[in-house]
Amino acid sequence: MGVKRSSVAGAQFNLAVTSASVVALTVPDAANIAQMYVRTAPVVFTRNGTDPTATKGMEAGVGDIIALNSRDELDKFKVIAVSTSGELDDIEFFTDLAG
Repeated sequence: MGVKRSSVAGAQFNLAVTSASVVALTVPDAANIAQMYVRTAPVVFTRNGTDPTATKGMEAGVGDIIALNSRDELDKFKVIAVSTSGELDDIEFFTDLAG
C-alpha cells in the first residue's frame, strides 16, 4: 500500500523566529508530520528537544523546506534565527495514514 497524507484543517500558520530566543511549534492533536518554508532569513533548528544556537543544530537557508517526519519530531522541534529575525511560513501539519 503506502502512506496517505491528510492536511490538518486550520493548522497552517507562520512562526516568527528571532535570534534572541528559541521557539517551538504549537502542534495540533491530530498532527503526525509537518513541513514548513524558510521565508526571510536562515534559521538553526533541532528535532531532539535540545535548544539550538546560531552554531549548534541544523541550519536551513532562505528557500529551504524543513520536514518533520514523526510526532516525536514535532513535539521536540525548536528553532532560532541565525542573526536577523525571520519567519517560517506555510507551516502545514498532516496526519500520516497507512493505506
